[in-house]
Amino acid sequence: MANTQREKLFTEFPAVATEQWEEVITADLKGADYERKLVWKTGEGFNVRPYYRAENLEGIRFLGSQAGEFPFVRGTRAHNRWHVHQTVKVENPAEANAEALKMLNAGIDSIEFRIDAADFSDADLDALLAGLSIPAVELVFSGSKCHDLVDQVLAKIAREGIAREEAHIHFCIDPLVKGLTSKGVLCSCIDGLADLVRKTADYKHIRVVTVSGHIFSNAGSTIVEELAFTLAAGHDYLVRMTEGGIDADKAARKIRFAMNVTSNYFMEMAKFRAARMLWANIVKAYGPEKECACKMFTHAVTSAWNQTVYDPYVNMLRGTTEAMSASIAGVHSLEVLPFDASYGEPDEFSKRIARNAELLLKHESHFDQVVDPAGGSYYIETLTQSIAAEAWKLFLEIEEKGGYT
Repeated sequence: MANTQREKLFTEFPAVATEQWEEVITADLKGADYERKLVWKTGEGFNVRPYYRAENLEGIRFLGSQAGEFPFVRGTRAHNRWHVHQTVKVENPAEANAEALKMLNAGIDSIEFRIDAADFSDADLDALLAGLSIPAVELVFSGSKCHDLVDQVLAKIAREGIAREEAHIHFCIDPLVKGLTSKGVLCSCIDGLADLVRKTADYKHIRVVTVSGHIFSNAGSTIVEELAFTLAAGHDYLVRMTEGGIDADKAARKIRFAMNVTSNYFMEMAKFRAARMLWANIVKAYGPEKECACKMFTHAVTSAWNQTVYDPYVNMLRGTTEAMSASIAGVHSLEVLPFDASYGEPDEFSKRIARNAELLLKHESHFDQVVDPAGGSYYIETLTQSIAAEAWKLFLEIEEKGGYT
């Protein structure tokens, strides 16, 4: 009976052909130029039509896959529980520890410690992590001393008898983008990446390389440029590791991607979906034993480029919509920048507002309860395909010139 009612419902609404839509639109334009009025010529290298229909999905090959299935367009997991991430600048280990504990009690479950001190001892590390349960929180280490911290952190895990599979720790080691691209100097630490992979081979949830794709976006890149250069840098690391004797499965599992999310709302959703698909295909070309090695591990951070100094409270709105794009797209972790980060040291109020933007999306809007809600949208699926196609063209151009470096 239910099927009969469903059939009757649909037969009451006859199909409307695209030609009929176009006739009505042309009439409403009253002679105005269709392309100039209604077609968005994006900076990404493709045009966006005023509407999309089922016929626009013809030929898109990735349709039909589910979250957790190759090529992971819909997500790398069968759930959408992302980590709420914030960064603590470490000048005094004890003070940074107190701030981190306060954040954890306020709902954060991923902490990044940015360490630039000339000397950072084992005692400093103990003070920094005092009272933090390593198995219960995701830890990220960044800053100029990041490379040196790997051995210290591994030693601490061993001293405390923490099971290797319970340590969720990532290191923001990125000599290509943070070093070569930003400063013009290629750090010698790049030669030691294969050794770091070997040291952490038995640690399932430790990643030693973070590709800082957000740097491109904050320098003014288009979404396609950010994606293409981020993938190219990630591939460069993959090449270096495999040439250093690391198999593709282990190498790919040690790479983490940090990407920006701007206020280009739907385009950003499509970017992360396209990124997962392209990276999955790049890794698959190396013949990994398991497809799960092809999963892209993505951290998102709201745009610094997009923040305004003159009306800073607007940054709250921008940060929230950007966080929506990333959470809907399905990222591993997300950091909303405090609204005053563009012109000063964020205070406790701005940090709390930044946290709460994500907590509201989780606990009141329940964005973590649905996987890839944008999937199936004619518009989002077409955007995903268009971004992937343009980013792949640029990626191949980079490869033809010898690769990212």
